[in-house]
Amino acid sequence: MERRNGRIGILVLAVGILALGVAFASGGPQPGPGPGAGLPRGLATGAGNDGASVVTAIRRVGPSVVKVSTEVAGGPAGLFTQAPGFRLQGQGSGIVIDDRGHILTNQHVVEGARSITVQLPDGRSYRAHLLGQDPWADLAVLQAEGKDLPRAPIGNSDRLTVGEGVIAIGNPVGFDYSVTAGIISALGRDVEIDPARHLFLESMIQTDAAINPGNSGGPLVDLDGKVVGMTTAVVRQLEGVTAEGLGFAVPINQALHLAGQIIEHGKTLRLGVLGGSLTPEVRKLIEEETGQKLAVDRGAYVTQVAPGSPAERAGMQAGDVVVAADGRSVKRMEDLRQAVVGAGFGGRLRVELLRGTERLQVEVHLE
Repeated sequence: MERRNGRIGILVLAVGILALGVAFASGGPQPGPGPGAGLPRGLATGAGNDGASVVTAIRRVGPSVVKVSTEVAGGPAGLFTQAPGFRLQGQGSGIVIDDRGHILTNQHVVEGARSITVQLPDGRSYRAHLLGQDPWADLAVLQAEGKDLPRAPIGNSDRLTVGEGVIAIGNPVGFDYSVTAGIISALGRDVEIDPARHLFLESMIQTDAAINPGNSGGPLVDLDGKVVGMTTAVVRQLEGVTAEGLGFAVPINQALHLAGQIIEHGKTLRLGVLGGSLTPEVRKLIEEETGQKLAVDRGAYVTQVAPGSPAERAGMQAGDVVVAADGRSVKRMEDLRQAVVGAGFGGRLRVELLRGTERLQVEVHLE
């Protein structure tokens, strides 16, 4: 049943794209931080207002984009024995989000790091420490030790439209503070990043602006020069076929909401379930794949419950269909997420669910 639920997780959540070959856009082992590099004064984007808008946008956001360098302890000695004290170095990007030195980056950029350094385009370099992280959103918040870090102008990702121009700024493959331009290709994408754990990034922005190793954690910027997303992943293959122009970014509204929770509580508010929205089509697929008979065709279908999570402690299980929360109907996974947000840290959430044809009620304590 566990294996079948895993298969259904992919069916339910990979709406619009089957991301079988997702690669994070963080750098592999890289040299240590070098001298600061200035931002480009312009781009060869062609003549006209669009080119001028790109240049202006870069100059507005560029000073707040940092290079994130990490050191991780070296692996076990093998054929090529490593010297004592050997460290592996990695590199990504980050965004200064406030006047207190908080920096937004990807969780996979700083995962396992023993030390973190951030470097600004003006050459200043500071130590930073990890305040908290959320692998379910591939998000981490750093606190830089320096002062007077330039704050990024923030846009509104809820107002984005498909087809509008965007810019990605970051530090790809060791080339500091590089810029690429493209458009928003789609909104609300769910992208599988860890098939083994059925781990998805949800409601992502899809863009064709080039995202390369080292761009991770950098900003996706609109032509007004405001940050609308944080770049995180790129699809390299689709069902064995090489794919191009499939980059993804976390919407900035979602990222800042989670960052605020980390800054205040040291963690994000999570129910602890993976799944997706149940529809008549998905219901049919589930019943065909598992033989499980579902009593409804709308709700939040649970494919996995995280160990030690509030959901597990309340007795929720894979295969459950949530149909109501605190007396309000749940027709899709987003309804359940909003109910969790409404309950808040320390709150209690009354969840009504169907397990097969049995209707149950559980109370979840959101610690």
